[in-house]
Amino acid sequence: MRKVAVIKIGTSVLSNNGKLDKEMLKSIVDEISFIKQNGQPLALVTSGAILTGIEALGINKRPSALSLREKQIAAAVGQPLLMKEYVEMFSKHGIKVAQILVTEEDFSIKTCFNNFIRTTRSLIDYGIVPIINENDAISVKELVNVLNVSSMVRFGDNDRLSAIVSVNLKASRLVIMTDVDGVLDQKGEVITRISRDQVERLIKELKGGSEFGRGGIKSKLEAALLASLNGITVNIINGRKPQKLREIFEGKETGTLVSPLP
Repeated sequence: MRKVAVIKIGTSVLSNNGKLDKEMLKSIVDEISFIKQNGQPLALVTSGAILTGIEALGINKRPSALSLREKQIAAAVGQPLLMKEYVEMFSKHGIKVAQILVTEEDFSIKTCFNNFIRTTRSLIDYGIVPIINENDAISVKELVNVLNVSSMVRFGDNDRLSAIVSVNLKASRLVIMTDVDGVLDQKGEVITRISRDQVERLIKELKGGSEFGRGGIKSKLEAALLASLNGITVNIINGRKPQKLREIFEGKETGTLVSPLP
């Protein structure tokens, strides 16, 4: 069996004027389904629960403007609605999906973390696509510092979570889908290939965060560095151009490539 590929879908990819863009999500699911049906085992790390909850609750704020309590409420309401969309869209391709919600607190317990990896691998072996997300409804890391969590399993956003999942699944590739064409230079042009020195320099220079999610290009580079240092090829692409995802698995160059780094 081919090695697993992990695909991370960011909130900014799924957002259209502060609402869940169902047409965009359908296009992405169609592409992922095509890739899977051509023999590529996959796991997804998705954002978008808070965004979906905000819409359902009629809250007129960006996710970044919510209080912790509001985020937890929106996540609790939005997560099942987001999964409902995934279930229905993948089922049209005859693909079953499973939901796995995690927190740093879960990862602080070795047996829990090992069970998470074991379950995720088992789902993939059964032909099921695991859809992984941080459990924002109960996560407390923004209230207290989570103790006894190894740096190799500590995540502050879904970018780093996707890298941790990739490393522990021994994935061959991590694709991070965002709302820009890749990592951009000072002229606004895409850096098609990026070296370790460039990654480390950009991480020091850039500020993180976005109006829709907690990520930003800095967190994507940090995730790419972690994954690539563990032998994983990383692609940072524009997820709002779903055909780019297929191009990667057809061997074409698109977006920014971070090769496994020595």
